[in-house]
Amino acid sequence: MKRLRDLAASLRDLAKRNPFEVSLLLALALLLVPYRTLLGPGVPSGRDLVPYFYPLKSHLVEAVRSGEMPWVDRFRWGGLPLLAWPGAAAFDPGNVLFLLLPTAFAAKAWMLLRVLSGAAGFAVFLRLTGLPALSSAIGALAWGASGITASSASFLGFSSVHAALPWFAAALLHVRSRRDRRSVAALAVATALLVVASVPEPLLAAALLALVLLAGRGDGDAVRERLGASVLWGAAGLLGVILAAPVLGAYFVTGLDSIRGAPGALLPGFATQGALPLERLPDLLADGIVADWTRVSRAEGLPGYPYFPSLTPGRIVWTLALLALVAGRGARLRALVMALLGVLLALGPATPVFGLFLSAVPYASSMRYPEKYAVLFGFGMVWLAAQGAAALEQTLAGKSRVFTFAALALFLVLDRASITARLIPLSPASLLEKRPPVLAALPVSAGEESPPRVFPFAAYRIAGGSGTDDPPGAGVRATRWAFPFSASRFGVASVFERDYDVALPRPQLEWVAFLENAQGGRLVPMALARAAGALGAVVGEPGPTGDSVPTLRPFPDPVPPFRFVNRVIRGGDPRALDDLFLREGVPTGVAFVIGAGPDFVPSPGRILRVSDRPSGLELEVDVAGPESAYLLVCRPLAATRDTVVDGRKVAVDDANSGFSGLVVPKGRHVVRLRPERRWLIIAMVSSVTAFTALMFLGQRRRPGRLPGR
Repeated sequence: MKRLRDLAASLRDLAKRNPFEVSLLLALALLLVPYRTLLGPGVPSGRDLVPYFYPLKSHLVEAVRSGEMPWVDRFRWGGLPLLAWPGAAAFDPGNVLFLLLPTAFAAKAWMLLRVLSGAAGFAVFLRLTGLPALSSAIGALAWGASGITASSASFLGFSSVHAALPWFAAALLHVRSRRDRRSVAALAVATALLVVASVPEPLLAAALLALVLLAGRGDGDAVRERLGASVLWGAAGLLGVILAAPVLGAYFVTGLDSIRGAPGALLPGFATQGALPLERLPDLLADGIVADWTRVSRAEGLPGYPYFPSLTPGRIVWTLALLALVAGRGARLRALVMALLGVLLALGPATPVFGLFLSAVPYASSMRYPEKYAVLFGFGMVWLAAQGAAALEQTLAGKSRVFTFAALALFLVLDRASITARLIPLSPASLLEKRPPVLAALPVSAGEESPPRVFPFAAYRIAGGSGTDDPPGAGVRATRWAFPFSASRFGVASVFERDYDVALPRPQLEWVAFLENAQGGRLVPMALARAAGALGAVVGEPGPTGDSVPTLRPFPDPVPPFRFVNRVIRGGDPRALDDLFLREGVPTGVAFVIGAGPDFVPSPGRILRVSDRPSGLELEVDVAGPESAYLLVCRPLAATRDTVVDGRKVAVDDANSGFSGLVVPKGRHVVRLRPERRWLIIAMVSSVTAFTALMFLGQRRRPGRLPGR
C-alpha cells in the first residue's frame, strides 16, 4: 500500500514539474481510443489505399529490397516513372515502415504515427502561442480527433503533410521569437517535411498560415520586426525546399509530361474540381447532417464524392470555440480569420474569394480539389477551442481544474470515437495476400520477365450496376474487379486503366477521356488494349443472382507489348494521326509516329531477350537488314526518355499517341529504356549542400540572435 502511495506521490510531483509533457502524453494515449481500429487485426482498405497507395508502396519497396533504383513502375499503364511519381512520395521518411513491416502493419503504423505526431505538433504550437499546459493538451486531442485528420488518414501523402503542418506553424513562431540558428534549422526541416509528402495543395495552405501568423504582434517596432521575421522565414523555407530538392526534381520530370506541363491543357474549370459544395456547409457543425459519408460515397444532388468525409472538429470543439469568442483573449481573431478563410477557399467558385486567390497566387490554378483548403478551417477551429479551454484553465484552480479538463478530454474522445473508427474501414488480411479469382488464368511473371498485362474494362462499363455506394467495401471491390491497378500487387500489369491522377502523362489522360465516351461498344477499347500488349480484359458479366460478376475475357490472338513493326506512318498533326490510327482499326503491325519525315517500311527484327526490372527495361534485339528496323515499345514515353542502344543515347519517338518507338540499325544490339535520370543527380547535390548548411545551423553556439530584431 505504501508503495502505491509513493508512486502516486511521484506521479503528482512529475505532473507539477512537467505539466505540459504529462498532459500531452495523456492526450496522445487518449487518441488511441478513436483510432483503436488501427491497433487491431485487418487491413485498412478505405479510399485510395487498395487501388493506388498499396501498389505504389509495394513496388517501391520491391525495388529497394532487390538492390535496384526504383525508376520504373512496370505495372501502371505497362510502365510509368516510379521514383519521380508524386503519389509514391518516394522520399518521405515514413517509407521505412513499408520496408521493415508487412504492408498492412506499415499502413496502420503510418496513419497512427501521423495522427499522433500531428497532435503533438499542434500542442507545441499552442504552447509557443502562450497557452497553458492543459489547454495545449486539449488542443492536441482536438486536432487528432477532428474529422479532417481522420478523413486524411487513408490518403498516405496527405496525412503526412497534414501532420507536418502544426510543426511548421510551431517552427514559424519559434523563429520569430528566438531568431537563432537552431530555430531556422528547425523551420527548414519542417518545410522539407511538407515538400517530401508530395501533395502540392497544402503548401499553399502553409503559405496562408504563415501570413496569418505574421499578422500577430511581435516585440519592438511592428514593421521592422515583421520584415525581419519574413526574411528569416524566407531563408529557412528556401533551405528546406533545397533540402527536399529530389522531390522538386520529381515534380519537374512528371510535370513536363503531365497535363499540368502542357500549354493550354489546364482548362478554366481545372482548379475548381473537387470544391466543397455549398450544401455541405452543415457538415462543418456535425457529422451526418447532409449524409453519413462513412456509409455512402456521395449524396443525392451533390456532385462527386467528398475528399474529407468528415469536416467537423466535433461538438466539444465547437463549444470551446464559442467560449473563446465570448471570453477568450489573444489570437482569437487570427484563429477565426484562418477558419473562415479555409471555408471560403474550400468552397471554390461559390465565392469570389477563390477567384481572387487564383489570380494573385502563382501556379494556384494548376492545383485542384479546393476542399483540401479546409485544413485551414480545422486549424483555426482547434486553435479557437484551445483558447476557450485556456479561458477555463485560467478561471479554475486545483482539483476543479483537473476534474474539468479530464471531463473535457473524455467527452471529446467519446464525441469522436465512433465516427473516427468508421472513417478507416478494415478488410480481411486476404485482401493483400490472395490473388483474386479474376486473375487466376493469367501467368505469374518470374525473374526479369515482363509482367502480363490486362485491360480493366469493367472500370468503364460495369454491367448490372456493380458500382455500389459502399465506402467500407471499396477496397474489396477494387481487388475483386482489378481496378484501377490493384492487380499489380499480384504481378499483373494494366493498360488503359481508368485513372484521373493529373500527374499522368497527357496522352494517357486523353485515352481515359476517349474510352469513357467511346462509341461502338467493346470493339475499339479492346483493340486498343490488345495493341498495347494486353492478354485480355476484365469485364462485367451478369451473374446468376443478377449482379455483375468480374470475368477475364482473353484475347484470342494477343501480341507482345514490345515488338518490331512492318510499317511506319509519320505525321505532324497528333490529332490527325490518332484519327488515322483508329480508322485503320488499331493495327498492331504499324507504328503511328509524331514527327516529320516520310512513311517507310522497315526491315524485320527479332526480340531475343527481355529484362523488365524496376531499374529499367532492357531488350536484346537482332535486325536482319538490309535497312534499319522500327521497335515499338508499348510503355509511356515518360518512362523511356533516357534510351540507349549499345550505350549510345538515341532519340525516342512518340508512337501510337503516348507510347514509345525508335529506329534500330541492322545487327544485334542491346536497347535500354529508362526515365530521365539527370534530375536526381542535380537534386541530390543540392540536397547534400542544404543538409551541410543545416548541420552548421544546428550546432550548439553561445546564445545570440540573428539580424532583424
